[in-house]
Amino acid sequence: MISLQEREKEQPFSRAAKLLFSAIPGIDKAPGVAVLHAEKLKEEEFMKNWVNRNKACLIKGAVAHWPAVKKWKEKTYWLSHLGNFEVDVFPHENFNTPDLQNNGREVMHFHDAIERLHAGKDPIFNLPSKEINPNSYFEPLKAEMAGFTFLPNPGNPRVYPRMRIFIYRGASTAWHYHDADETLMCQVNGTKKVALLPPSIPHTREVVQFLNSEEYLKGKKLDPALGLNPSVAEVGEGDALYIPPYWYHAVAPVDDGIGYTLAFCWKSPWHKMGNFSSYFVRRLYKAAVWPVNPYTPFLPFIAAYAGISYLGGRLFKKI
Repeated sequence: MISLQEREKEQPFSRAAKLLFSAIPGIDKAPGVAVLHAEKLKEEEFMKNWVNRNKACLIKGAVAHWPAVKKWKEKTYWLSHLGNFEVDVFPHENFNTPDLQNNGREVMHFHDAIERLHAGKDPIFNLPSKEINPNSYFEPLKAEMAGFTFLPNPGNPRVYPRMRIFIYRGASTAWHYHDADETLMCQVNGTKKVALLPPSIPHTREVVQFLNSEEYLKGKKLDPALGLNPSVAEVGEGDALYIPPYWYHAVAPVDDGIGYTLAFCWKSPWHKMGNFSSYFVRRLYKAAVWPVNPYTPFLPFIAAYAGISYLGGRLFKKI
């Protein structure tokens, strides 16, 4: 398996990637994730070996058949198919901290943003997380998507939007994890490197606090003695990275070109919310208790069902 160090000789890290990744001990020798090929991948195999077992993998060619791969590269597509509504744009990466994220925020018309994106004068230009749904301005983009051969009938997500698009030049995304739902990070245009940490990370509370508060922005690094076991995926144009719940990940483009990333989500199997020995699962339930939300009254029933599903999966060796 080719190490990150070896791959870096072929494709140097961007400044953003170095900043995000260098905080993780052992990242320079991190192995890649398992690589699958969409044309050979069947739904049963994907669900059984990867989704049910909560294991990340890279799926080559997952969205290569989408018309979007070709059409979204053209500036004229965006100007002719989407309206000239107002959008927030940012001159920096996607941060966790609200103060950092909102720094330098501008509001401008979408067509002006596309013109500026293609002008290439901004080292970093970022339109993050625009939801695609029937009530959004980005709904017309669905016409250029053709689904997944290995995931023909995904259920609706429980928490996250079904689809979000990230439009960027040079923008990375800070360390974070998804506490619910399954995600395919689809790289429609451009290439990104993604560093990942599995849910089994030791000293979980310490690592979570470090990453969520973005201590690495101060030049700090985690202790090498933690044994974090990172992995790295290079997600090329037309590929998708399967990111299960509770996997920390940081994302950075490999160059300063224009990129379009689509996050596609669907609901997780119940057993993923039933492993109460997991720090992340316990944290999920605590967050659902307060502040009160529509799920709160049903938490005892959800927890019981999820717990039984988890025990059954372990008993029959399905997870």
